[in-house]
Parts: sequence; structure tokens; C-alpha cells
Amino acid sequence: MDAKQKFQLFLRSKHFCSAPWTLLYVGVDGSVETCTRGRGSIVGNANTDTISNILSNDNYQNLRQDILDDKITDNCRHCLKTENISSAGKYTGLRNHYNRLGIHSSVDHSDKKQFQLAALDLHWSSLCDLKCVTCWAVQSSSIAREENKPVNHTPPETANRIIDYVVNNQSGLREIYLSGGEPTLIKYNLKLLKQIEKRSDLIVRVNSNMQWRQDNQVLKEILKFPNVLFTCSIDGMGDKFNYIRRGGNWDRTVENIKFLMKQPNVDLRANTVFFVLTAQDIPNIIDYFMEEVGCIDHTINQVQMGQDDLRCRNLPLTVKVEVKKKLEKCFEKYQSNLNIAGNLKNCFFELDNDGDQSHYRKYFDMIDQRQGSDWRKLFPELA
Repeated sequence: MDAKQKFQLFLRSKHFCSAPWTLLYVGVDGSVETCTRGRGSIVGNANTDTISNILSNDNYQNLRQDILDDKITDNCRHCLKTENISSAGKYTGLRNHYNRLGIHSSVDHSDKKQFQLAALDLHWSSLCDLKCVTCWAVQSSSIAREENKPVNHTPPETANRIIDYVVNNQSGLREIYLSGGEPTLIKYNLKLLKQIEKRSDLIVRVNSNMQWRQDNQVLKEILKFPNVLFTCSIDGMGDKFNYIRRGGNWDRTVENIKFLMKQPNVDLRANTVFFVLTAQDIPNIIDYFMEEVGCIDHTINQVQMGQDDLRCRNLPLTVKVEVKKKLEKCFEKYQSNLNIAGNLKNCFFELDNDGDQSHYRKYFDMIDQRQGSDWRKLFPELA
């Protein structure tokens, strides 16, 4: 199946996605899933089985056949929802991203038994030095310790098996995505990257809290690759950033951003969570990173499931009105950017829902008790 035939397959199919043929995603608990956005998409576990066995098992083959039959699976609903919002449809979002990678792979997408590694998405550990207010113990070791909960790590024997598989099958690899926790703190990333060829057709994507030291060994190894994309997790600026990203420092973030801007092999993008404390500042944050920093893109995410207290539906009505006005101007300014425009539409939908202000007030009062801060001084309009 050549690139032209694959492209025709993608065009005539409403729901086709290349990820089950080309992407290896492993969670911190060893779960192998079809993609990072899939819901209930676990097809095996690297703690109890080999990667090769998992990628060829019945669960994976059945999913690939469903995709070939153009069936909508629960696993794929997130991407389809995003595409329905965007004016560009299936030519935007994560599914389009993996299909672009799949076109250039040698895998035959008409064969449900085939797999060729083109994209890698590894979540080794929850090791993180921050306690962001939008995060939780499963994703941050610092929050886990604060709440006396276990810290999630991939066992060494599992990590070694995954690294061996990737190293032995890296010829078609086009993308490595590293997150965490904080990926620059995770030793498995250093061991993996040292064994990967520094090819010009391979991109390393990193999702970072930007609090690292510039002599960090994982960072140094990342910067040896010809193509690197750093996604800066940014919620607020100045003192608001320091409050929201507990343990983080805005001045260090700016310093590290400037350091990366000087690297000729690095592109930058920003990622911001749309929630009660960032809602009014989203346009300013986007402007700063798109215009002053020169990011290639900016993603605005909604808060994760289980964090309903922080959703913007809980904002006071007067604040919602002001936020909508600001977002409308921002949408008009960036409507040609399909990613930003689509994300802003999600923000409008969120603001149209009803909520309860008391929820987020109780939550931030709890945060203040833990760290001796006062959210009401920084965000008086919400108090």
C-alpha cells in the first residue's frame, strides 16, 4: 500500500485513524492503549506481556478491523467530537496528526495484523516537582506525597523491555513524545534517547513544566536531536503563574524559554488550561506566547475529568460575560489558526453551562491552608 493509496483511504473514510497501526502508547501503570486520547482503549499491559505480543493480539486486530469497516468506537469519540467543532473537520486534531505520520510509514493499513512503529508516546512516571492546582496525585509525585498517596513509576524490568523494543524497531520511527510528570526528571528518558539515532526525519516532542536547570542531562540529550518541539505548560503569568503552578517560578520559566529560543533545532508551542483562574487571562497569555515568544501554536485545554469544581461554568455570571467578550476578540484575531480557534470554541461551550461558585472557593481555600497563600488577593473578581 503506497502513500497515494493510503491518502485515498483516509479521504474516503469518515473515521479512519492510523494510530493502531503505527503508535505505541504506554501508560505509567504499564497499560498499552491505542492513543493518548482514547477512552477505555487498553489493549494489553507491558508489565505482564511483551510489546510484540500486545501489538498483534486479538484486541488490537479487532479494533483495526472496526476502523477499516468505518465503525465509530468509544475509543475514537474524543477526536470526532473535536473535529465536529472545528471548521476543518477531519483535517485537524490528533487523528489527522497520526494519519500524516501513517502516510509515510511502510505499514499496510488494509491489513489488520500489521504494525510498524512510527510514533512513540511514553508515560514512565508521575515524577514532578510541581503541585499545580489543576493536577492530581496520579500525575504529580509532589501532590501524591503531599496527600500521602503512592507515587506511580514504571518498574525497571518493564521499562527495559519497552526500551529494547523501541531501539530494535526504530528504523521507521518519526516521532517521540515525552511527558510525565516532568520528562526531564525521568531517568528512563535518558536511557532511551541515548540509544536512538539522531535522524533528521525524527522529531522529539516534549511536554514540560519549564522548571529544569539548563545542565539537566535529559534536556542535554533531547537537544542533540535535529528536530525538537517543546510544549511549555503555562497557566497564567507572573504571580498568578506562581500560585497556579505551585512550586513553579515565573522568572525561571521565562529564562528557560529564552534559552530554548536560542536553539536553532527547537520550536516552541504553549499549552494552557482553561479554568476559573485563567479564564480572564487566556487572550493575554496567547498573545504573549504567539507574538512575543514566537510559538508555532498554542493549545487551550479544558480541565480533566474529576475536576468539575474548577470548570469555568462555575464562574460568576458577570465574570462569564467579560470572559466571553475577551474570547470573542481573541477568536476574531486567531480564527485562521485552526487549533486555537477550535480550542476557543470549546471555551465558549463551557461558559454556556451553569455551575456553582462555592465549589472552586472551597478548593482554593484548601490550597491556601496548605501553602499559606491567599487566592482572593490575586483573583479578587472571583471572591
